[in-house]
This record gives sequence, structure tokens and C-alpha cells, in this order.
Amino acid sequence: MPLTAQAQCPAKIHLFHEFAGLRGGKLQTADLVAKISLYDVIDASPAPSGLALEIVDETGGSPGPEAGPRHPALRAAEAFRREFRMGPGVQLRLTKRIPAGGGLGCGDSQAAGVLRALTRLHRLERDASRLRRVRAVGVRLGGYVPFFLSRNPMAGFTGAGRAPRYLTSPRALPWLLLASSGAAPRKRPSGPPLEVPRRESVLTSLSHLGTLKTKLEKGRPISEWAGLLFNRHEESVFRLRPELRQVRELLTRLGLEGARLSGPGDFVFAFASSREEGEAAMKRLRGYPWKVFLACCLG
Repeated sequence: MPLTAQAQCPAKIHLFHEFAGLRGGKLQTADLVAKISLYDVIDASPAPSGLALEIVDETGGSPGPEAGPRHPALRAAEAFRREFRMGPGVQLRLTKRIPAGGGLGCGDSQAAGVLRALTRLHRLERDASRLRRVRAVGVRLGGYVPFFLSRNPMAGFTGAGRAPRYLTSPRALPWLLLASSGAAPRKRPSGPPLEVPRRESVLTSLSHLGTLKTKLEKGRPISEWAGLLFNRHEESVFRLRPELRQVRELLTRLGLEGARLSGPGDFVFAFASSREEGEAAMKRLRGYPWKVFLACCLG
């Protein structure tokens, strides 16, 4: 067994998010997500017994979940240990570089990173049958864990089961800027984030989702699909956080394309035509007390 194993845990953005109605009292959604080059890092090493998690926060922002038994990293480690009946303990170290609360998928990505790190620690990566069992653990953990456990850069999710439908593109997505006002979030209301939209509105946006997937899979330029990006969360989040609408509007005025809320959290993304254009936009934002990151989509 190696002394330590490491795995990167990428963030994600929502290229599309729509509420698609209710079924059995549960809200159904349709999503298209993409991994980006902003990472947390998991280090795993053997320990005499038990599971332990150390969190090193390099974000300088609001703290994420504490290192208790319900933390996604520890839940994933416990699920892995139960599946493979591993006797020795594990010491986990999570280095936080993705801001918490941004809707960037940190928890599910950390869980997938733990599964990958433990697979390497126990030298299971060349055993096809055991790798299938690792993937099955990811499915049981649910959420976006199977997506983050895969090598695929993009995936669509629809309905209650939310099994990912992976997408590939012959052309890399453009560089992007992520920005947040950094203001302390107001208390969010309990329950669904907004009323379920009218059926006609949903059908229209879902038809746009199909077109968006087709254009991405064909490697079409952003000018052909930027207008198809959508996030239903914007209606409620911008009511609570009007400063985030201002962030989106400013990114658009800087000449960036497809500016949208990244998820249900407090980051907005927009695409640049090149890394140089993204760096130039970052320089122009230095006068604002915002958190800003330049990243690329993986794949």
C-alpha cells in the first residue's frame, strides 16, 4: 500500500437548469453540467484505525461543512470501507480551494475524490470488477457523485432517477470567468426555491436544452449556443441577491458571453473568447470587492 494517494475534486457549473414539474410530490429537474478547472484536493493515507478528516481551508471565505460524520468526504470513505471491508483506518486531508455555498458542487465532488483516492491507496485501479463496485458505491451516494467519479466533462440529468447522460464535444468549451459579489448571503427561504413554472414555459426551455446539447456535441462555436444557456434559479436568487444580477450584467458589458448563475449559489459565470480575454476582464474587475476566478472547462 502506498503511503498516500491524492485526488483532485473539480467544481462544476450549470449550463442549464430547469424545474420540469412535480412527480409523486417531488420536484423534477433537467440539468446540464460541466466540470471546470477549479479544484479541492483530497489526500488519503493509512491510519491504525477509524476514519479522520482534516480540513485545510485556503478560500478565505465562509466555512463549509464541519468534519463530522455527515461530511460528504467521510460518508464516502465509510461507504468505501463497508463495500470492501477494509480493516485499517484512513486519514483524510481536504484542502479547500472552491468557495463553499457557491453552487459549484463541492460536496459531491469531494465524495467522488475520496473514492478515487481510496481506490489508488488500495491499488484497485487495475481491477475492472472492483472498479465497477467503486462506481456502484458512487451511484448509491447519489447526487452528482457518479458524474464526478467519471472521466466525462459534461453530463445531462433529468427526472427523479437522475442517471447521468454523458456528453462529449470535439471542441473544448471556451475559457470562463467565475465571479461573486462576496456579500454575505441572506437567509434563504425553506422549501422549493420558487413556484413550478407554467408548462408552456418549461416545454420551450426544454426544447432549448435539446438544441444546446446538439450544438455542444457537434462542437459549434459559442455564438450559436450562448443564448440557449438557462438557469431557473436566477428568478429567486436575483430577488434575494440583486447584487448578483449586477455581476451578471457587468460581465456581459465586458464583452463576455453566456453570463448565467452557476447554480443555486452565489457565483456567476461567463465565457471569454480566449484566456487572454479572460485575463483582461479579470484586471478590469480588480476595483470590485468580488471573488473572481479564471477557469477552463475540462475535456
